[in-house]
Amino acid sequence: MAAVRQREDISGPSVIAYTTEGEGQREVRRAAQEHAREHGCVLLLYTADAGGILSDPLPNAIDAEGTEQEFGDRLGLADLEYLGRSDVAKQVVESRAAGARAAAWLPKDRGMAALAEYASEQDAHIVFLPSRLPIADELTGLLGGGKDTAELKRAGIQVQAVDEGS
Repeated sequence: MAAVRQREDISGPSVIAYTTEGEGQREVRRAAQEHAREHGCVLLLYTADAGGILSDPLPNAIDAEGTEQEFGDRLGLADLEYLGRSDVAKQVVESRAAGARAAAWLPKDRGMAALAEYASEQDAHIVFLPSRLPIADELTGLLGGGKDTAELKRAGIQVQAVDEGS
């Protein structure tokens, strides 16, 4: 018998924080939490290292019948626990304790193009990234609607680099 997961209200405009499983990107998450709390947005933790080279972070139709409609594009605590992503669930709990409505996403594809597409789809107005990320300029270009990315252009999506400290 499949476990029943409670649905949460994690809808609405969003702010995205680039994060990884474990304890990384703490300052990025803090900056995004503060912004989400102040602006009444949903904080989406974009877990960049969720997908493996040979595996998808979410079950697919081959894994189990009917799972393609089971998960939305914003994962709540119950979804994350069900998927065995306790590290990411912990980040959601910490974000909620800081006063932000929070959810997470486990992207299948890696790279800035996937992040830009997700930000655009999720009605995000800002994406927080670690400043040391060498490809942050690529995301800015994608969200700014460079020549090859007109379909991703969405006016108003900002990119905010956050120093992780020493």
